[in-house]
Amino acid sequence: MSQTPAFVSDDLFDLAPVPLSWTPMSADGTPIASYWNRAWCDTFGYAFAHIQGKQGNAFNLWRDEPLRETVLARAHAEGTKQVVEADMRVADGRWLRVIVTVQAVHVQGQYSLLTAYQDVTAQRELDEERARAESSLREFREMVESANDAMLLVEDFYIIECNPAAERLYGLPRERLIGSRPQDLSPGHQRDGASSDEAAVALLTKALSGERQQFRWQHKRPDGNVFTAEVTLNPARAMHWPGESPRLRTVVVLRDVTESERAAQALQASEQRFRQLFERAPVDASGPVHAINRRWSELFGYEIDEVPTIDAWWAKAYPDEAYRVRAQTAWQMGLSAVAQPGGEIRPTEFRVRCHDGQHRHVLIGGAMIGRELMTSFYDVTDIRMAQRELEELNATLEKRVDERTEALRTAIDDLKKTRDDLVRSEKLASLGALVAGVAHELNTPIGNAVMVASTLADHNKRFAEQVQLGLRRSVLEQFLANWQESTEVIERNLRRAAELIASFKQVAVDQSSYQRRPFELAEVIHEMRLTLSPTLRRSQVELEEDVASPVRMDSYPGPLTQVLMNLVNNAVAHAFEHVTQPKVVRIVCRMQDAQRVRIQVQDNGCGIDEANLARIFDPFFTTKMGRGGSGLGLHIVYTLVTDLLGGTVQAQSQKGQGSCITLELPLVAPDKNAALG
Repeated sequence: MSQTPAFVSDDLFDLAPVPLSWTPMSADGTPIASYWNRAWCDTFGYAFAHIQGKQGNAFNLWRDEPLRETVLARAHAEGTKQVVEADMRVADGRWLRVIVTVQAVHVQGQYSLLTAYQDVTAQRELDEERARAESSLREFREMVESANDAMLLVEDFYIIECNPAAERLYGLPRERLIGSRPQDLSPGHQRDGASSDEAAVALLTKALSGERQQFRWQHKRPDGNVFTAEVTLNPARAMHWPGESPRLRTVVVLRDVTESERAAQALQASEQRFRQLFERAPVDASGPVHAINRRWSELFGYEIDEVPTIDAWWAKAYPDEAYRVRAQTAWQMGLSAVAQPGGEIRPTEFRVRCHDGQHRHVLIGGAMIGRELMTSFYDVTDIRMAQRELEELNATLEKRVDERTEALRTAIDDLKKTRDDLVRSEKLASLGALVAGVAHELNTPIGNAVMVASTLADHNKRFAEQVQLGLRRSVLEQFLANWQESTEVIERNLRRAAELIASFKQVAVDQSSYQRRPFELAEVIHEMRLTLSPTLRRSQVELEEDVASPVRMDSYPGPLTQVLMNLVNNAVAHAFEHVTQPKVVRIVCRMQDAQRVRIQVQDNGCGIDEANLARIFDPFFTTKMGRGGSGLGLHIVYTLVTDLLGGTVQAQSQKGQGSCITLELPLVAPDKNAALG
């Protein structure tokens, strides 16, 4: 293995937080060797000293070796940045999904390829997890929308969602229901005289405290008709991102019981009519059955000769002895009431065995007609079966809602954790890109200084030879002129290199630690411009600064620099596709008042689609997914501005007319702990 070049041990390369490799190239485009920094070794699990000088194909780094050769060849032949996404093997045999960026550079006079590696394995896994969560959410919505019971989602006492069954129940479209309060869909007072508004607030408040509520409630449709529903209130915890206040949510399940109440009322009216026929008379509890009607035979399947006496009826209808004893006891209690003036046997539910062996649920009552007992039988089997099915469906639905809610809560927690990891990765990747850019930019002044120093050494050698032969005045004057000119060129180039290093050092220190300090806004913008100059020059973009007056701030220069760099880089990456006129990004700073400053980042690019404008600050939203975009740059801008810097951010754009991002920041930032808490 050849001796490791000095460039590899340079801190800018070796200690960069982003995995990097440097590959010197021969004139015909063949890689000579490859050198890897420590961040690369940490990511891929290889020993730093064992891989220097080896190329990736020596340890099967790329799953697709032809793709590697194609990318290197294009980067060498075209001299442009190449970005691909590929699978790469780590030392223990696992595979990572990596975005590889290859850039042709000149380092120490050597034409080389500088490659950056961004691990997006977690992001791809997040994409898959998000797809699964969205699928679960679709299944959950289909389940709710297909439910027979009306369902409402109430947040802070207002309806925010409903299913089609709720639209049918209320006779209102979804647009009318959402935004209404449940009490607004009710008559002014309930049947017990209570105010609907006060009672609804009390019930919802109790449900939000964690106590499940079930009751009957009167509602009113747009046509004025009032119906009664059995209502179940289930407390539900609302999801929220950090920094947001939790919202109080309740799942409301409604079942129309108007018809069943009407049936009960009709039965009660029928009982009252029968009561008018009752009169006091002795009762024979075991005597003969005188007559049955046709409906009775159709219901039970018996004929009168099969049940000639009451005892025969008890034996056939109630074959289970224990149940028969309980039924007879209840019937005897009813018979005792018949002996009183105006007495009656109130309808009682019994389980009766029919002729075919099936059991039916029947309400049995009676009244005296003269000296004979007339008994009524009302079949409620279908009603009981329907009630049981509804109860089972309701219990199952509530369980499934709880299971789906827990699954969604877990998925959202995982998404939040992965999002935070990706935000940190994005910040480190941004700093790594600065390292590569500054390293490239330093080549010019340092290379110029080295070249002039070499020329000066040649002049000195020739001057020494002239001294030995006899020094002439003209030779001395020429040597002094050359010496002065070379010294000025060296000093000018070294000052340029020192200025670049100082600006990058300040930016790197500020971005790596959220340190608060007083600073001039113009100085921060100037340092950021020097740091971004390689990127701007390669993209042929001019950055203009317009700071009207000295703006002194007591805030966090690192996050502010990151915000401005993200906005400028976003404009460079997205605003100037298919743009032919000169590309310009302007940073305009004006005082709003004595406490606030407005910073606008404007470009004359292609603008933002109206459909995308409202989503540009959302996490993971990007129009360049798979082409180097992570969708986190503007989300980081929004988070830092609104949380840490205590300001606001807005975006304005028209298609084909450029874009403008406006920040309004306080000159004195809020306390960091309060902002992050």
